Amino acid sequence: MSVCLSVCLSILYGLEVYGNTYVSYLDKLTTLNNKILRILQKKGRCCNDCLYMQYNTLPPCQLFNNQIPSLVHKMVYSPHSVPLIFWNYFTPNTCIHSYNTRHNKLYLSQVNFSFGGRLLKFKGSQLWNRLPKDRTDITSLRLFKKKIKVLLDI
Repeated sequence: MSVCLSVCLSILYGLEVYGNTYVSYLDKLTTLNNKILRILQKKGRCCNDCLYMQYNTLPPCQLFNNQIPSLVHKMVYSPHSVPLIFWNYFTPNTCIHSYNTRHNKLYLSQVNFSFGGRLLKFKGSQLWNRLPKDRTDITSLRLFKKKIKVLLDI
């Protein structure tokens, strides 16, 4: 179990930076991850989804979509727990509009190119805004991560 934990932690390291790339670029990492999990569980090539459930983890692409809302949550509820460089990444709608927006949504800036849609600022706001209000109102990071995992059905 400790081998899998170290593999998962090494995949998590810097995921916010490299995880937003094209899926085809992550194929080798995903294949290697599947291979390691199959070896640890002594399973064949039958199903990859059950490999991840055994160790309560996710494939790298889904892991990214799970980690980014957690980063945004830290920025919204405890900004001093993240590096200073991220402090101005996400802007609440309440800072843009003069009226009450009632929801804990983030400002989603316009992007012109497909590359702009991959920016952490844009992707983070986009993923956060897709979450239901009852999830974005959770102030506890641990509870938020648990609820988000259930919500994403992963």
